Amino acid sequence: MSATAIETAQAAAAPAVRRWPARALPLDLISARVLDATLAGAVFAASLAVYCATLAPGLTYVSLDGNELATVPHQLGLLHSPGYPFYTWVGKLFTYLPLGDVAYRMNLMSAVGAAGAAALLYGIVLLLARSRAAALFAALLFAFSPTLWSQAVITEVYAPNIFMMALTLFLFLSRGERLRRRSVAAGSDRRDAFLFSAACLTFGLSLGTHLSNLALAPALAVYVFLSSRGAGLSRRSFLVGGGLFLLATCQFVWLPLRASTLNDDLMLRHTPDDLRGIYDYIFNVFHEDRFAFSLVEAPGRIAVYADLVGDNFGLWGVGLALIGMWDMLHRCRRALCLLALAYLAEIAYFTQYNVTDIAVFFIPAHLIFAVFIALGVRWLGERSLRLVTRLQVGKTLVRGCLGILLMLPVAFPLFPNWEANQHSGDTTVKDFYSRVFRVLPQDSLLLGRPGVPGFDLFHLPLVYGWRPDVALPQVKSPAALTVDDLGERPLYVTAGPDVLESEHALEKDSPLLSDIWYVPVLAAPSVHVSWLGGHPLTLYEARREPPPFVVQTATPQHQVGRVMDGVELIGFDLDRTEVAAGGTLHITLYWRPLNAPALNYYRVSTILGDSRYRETHTLGFGLVRRYQQERRLPPGGIVVEDYDLVVMSSLPKGEHTLRLATCDFGAFGAKTEEWLELAEIRVVD
Repeated sequence: MSATAIETAQAAAAPAVRRWPARALPLDLISARVLDATLAGAVFAASLAVYCATLAPGLTYVSLDGNELATVPHQLGLLHSPGYPFYTWVGKLFTYLPLGDVAYRMNLMSAVGAAGAAALLYGIVLLLARSRAAALFAALLFAFSPTLWSQAVITEVYAPNIFMMALTLFLFLSRGERLRRRSVAAGSDRRDAFLFSAACLTFGLSLGTHLSNLALAPALAVYVFLSSRGAGLSRRSFLVGGGLFLLATCQFVWLPLRASTLNDDLMLRHTPDDLRGIYDYIFNVFHEDRFAFSLVEAPGRIAVYADLVGDNFGLWGVGLALIGMWDMLHRCRRALCLLALAYLAEIAYFTQYNVTDIAVFFIPAHLIFAVFIALGVRWLGERSLRLVTRLQVGKTLVRGCLGILLMLPVAFPLFPNWEANQHSGDTTVKDFYSRVFRVLPQDSLLLGRPGVPGFDLFHLPLVYGWRPDVALPQVKSPAALTVDDLGERPLYVTAGPDVLESEHALEKDSPLLSDIWYVPVLAAPSVHVSWLGGHPLTLYEARREPPPFVVQTATPQHQVGRVMDGVELIGFDLDRTEVAAGGTLHITLYWRPLNAPALNYYRVSTILGDSRYRETHTLGFGLVRRYQQERRLPPGGIVVEDYDLVVMSSLPKGEHTLRLATCDFGAFGAKTEEWLELAEIRVVD
């Protein structure tokens, strides 16, 4: 029999393969794609709705760098190392949205990024597991996990970055799964080339949202090699993809172009104005934080990560992830190779990273872990349905029960995570600085924290041009300020002299530290973490004469006579009991010290409304120590605290109790704080 006859016979015996004309799809496939797109959109919409309900309305102190990140993109400046060019450009686009103010729009960028990552996670799981239930479960579980949620409601790089990472994985896996399911010849078609090129471009751009994404490179390279075996990767596709990746990395040319906008001392020491400077700015500014632990400390670091996994997914999640990895080992080894290598790279790198906010750096690992959980859910679902078939139990009933079981891990932590990440009422920073720029006299000079931490102060002048007559020397340089620089300008500061000295805003031996008194003018509530934490919001006036801080007699409006753990509150004055939200109350507190040597350890806190937001200061706003050092605190003297208290603009109208608390921090730790109700304050529109 001839070869032609043999091929004809084999073709006749082979099962018929459904083929569709070019650019045509069967209706059932179209319906499936529409359904999957709808479900992914539903994940995005549900996540975004929850994030927006808890989104911070403006600047916050939740993030260490958040206020800089909310300001610099609007200016198209250069962010702290490694520069984050792509984040800056996308952030600039978000600042054009007609929603809220610029800070709110940057917060919204994080919400959109996190919600988009959850939707992409749905797509990734669907590619690998072919289970909509497992994909929905993993996407919602990840979306409402506490760590991701915490970054979705503030301005930070981690939520936009996880979107870029998820998009990178989705594109590479889409190409790989397409090659696995189709013929060998499909490896060289246009769609394959497009997916590979788009994946390379996305990966390159993602380095501008967080440089740690470089850790994905070995896993991606191995996966491309494994998925292209037999199918091949054309030279043209390889060159185009590699070229797009290199083009995306050219975003770091932004560094020398905008180096002149830097105003942080540490960043200026690594100014990226030449090739060496660019390299150092990208890789070496925080080099001491990387690989900071020895092998002996490795088990402890792994335990830290294990605790974070438990906080986000629970012990049951770990069990499901192990099942999912075992299932992938038998069903989709190439994808397991990609995800496992990427996961191990993330864990190995960040368990060696020495930073205080280490939890947020594991969000990429949590994304991959959620994929493993989804595969475990799919495996358990299949086995359950098989068991149902043997027991002749109704499949619909069992599927309903499984659906309810899957809802519980998502719904149960929703409320506590909501409370923990609720920042929709945090208007403290904007309220304070809006009031600061209203009360400053003409042509005054204002100092705050220099460099990256100082963008809470810089935001309104830079973004909105507020009070151009007020000099802000730290916007241009963190260099020390001397008396000669001050001239005749009235000086105000939003950080105490100890902070200004420690952060090099003032010369260490400057007369500003010894000859000038820092008198509180304005104070505002801030997020209360503990008596140790928080970020005080206080405006001080620098005076050359000591203020009337200590008196021998006092007749306050409201007599109290309450001894509060070492000090006696004699009484207080209030200028009003009705105030507009965003306004101020003028308050005067009269204290009689009962334990003078320990006065520096006392903290005083005033709370109006939500107890999460409180104005907290050391007794006397730091003046007690100065008076004691100069022996100006006479026996029996009465300490007078006199200042304006900012009322939060987010406070709902109605009656609110103004409360006061004291805490003797002491030399050996905080004692129990004592509370006292001062007055009922009516908040009006």
